[in-house]
Amino acid sequence: MVWLFLSPDFPPNYHLFAWHFRELGGTSVGIGGPSFQELSLHVAQALHRYVGVDDLHATEAVIAAARTLAHEVGPLAGVDSFNEYWLPLEAAIREALDIPGPRPADLPAFQQKSHMKAYFQKAGIDPIPGRVAESFADVEAFVQTYGFPVIAKPDKGVGAASTQKISTEEELRRFQTTFRPGYLLEKFITGTIQTYDGLVDREGRIVFAASLEYSRGVAEVVSQETDIFYFVQREIPADLAEIGPRIVQAYGLTMRFFHFEFIRSSEGRLYPLEVNMRPPGYPTLDLFNFAHDIDLYRIWAQAVHGQSVGPLPKAAYYACYIARKNTIGYEHTQEMVLRRLGDRLLYHGPTNPLFRAAMGDYHYVIRTPDFTEMVELATYVQKRLTL
Repeated sequence: MVWLFLSPDFPPNYHLFAWHFRELGGTSVGIGGPSFQELSLHVAQALHRYVGVDDLHATEAVIAAARTLAHEVGPLAGVDSFNEYWLPLEAAIREALDIPGPRPADLPAFQQKSHMKAYFQKAGIDPIPGRVAESFADVEAFVQTYGFPVIAKPDKGVGAASTQKISTEEELRRFQTTFRPGYLLEKFITGTIQTYDGLVDREGRIVFAASLEYSRGVAEVVSQETDIFYFVQREIPADLAEIGPRIVQAYGLTMRFFHFEFIRSSEGRLYPLEVNMRPPGYPTLDLFNFAHDIDLYRIWAQAVHGQSVGPLPKAAYYACYIARKNTIGYEHTQEMVLRRLGDRLLYHGPTNPLFRAAMGDYHYVIRTPDFTEMVELATYVQKRLTL
């Protein structure tokens, strides 16, 4: 079996998918921007063949490279990047080479938030009231119906890019100066962001499931230039464990990771926000591995190869990512933080600048079986300097 891995060198841990696919008897091939000589040794060793194309945005060149690989090593059974940004490229390659999996016609349901609402309803879940605004008059009408505050975000978009909270008439008029057709408007719900994440096999069975919780919303982190910590919950909340599989079934997912985001209101009610048909962003897969003492890169490869998976162990730890930003003054120095985290610290280091708006300039990854200790450690790391 031959599998194509797009951009296997980035994020830096994702070459492990190709490594384990090869380890289990498959043929791993890759297409990316760098030349083969520019790949790190561990990425190069994960692949049987690799083609560098300078720019993955050159879709026709990438498809031509995929055809060449298929001619040299055999028909491609699948293609994955595990990255939201390259989902359209994956789909284009599948269409051109007749590879199983999502095609371009499937992407609106995967990537446009307005389309997702229909699948939430199909799963028996009431979505947050919303509509796509084609004119600013649509925005005014929505505010007239639901009042302030409202959230305006691109119907198709990743993370919190261009998301705005509109709470006053002044903010509404300011939004008018930057408005472009295609914004999704939603009633603003105050609450906590939680997720339902997992992996489905070739038969659509959920072979792994987990849940994340965030200290604050990503939109807030980006727009207010603040910091965040988030963690793997040791137990998936019962309502999430019931609702999440219904969305998987509504989409008919097979052989994919998924990352479903919800907001839990102050009254405890769950509202679905959006779906992402890929793993949660780097380095969250490793948080799942640390919490459960498993290897999801290998488990994915086992599922692709049709091998039996599970049952997998429950989470024994709260695995937590803690961010700090250079624009914020913190009370505790690096030396103090490292001493305080002690043996709960798994690793720490600078964050890739591409992710800094949401993920900070520097991060610490910890795990502990105790929720109170986790919160105390995260709070210690992020305690602000007061004058």
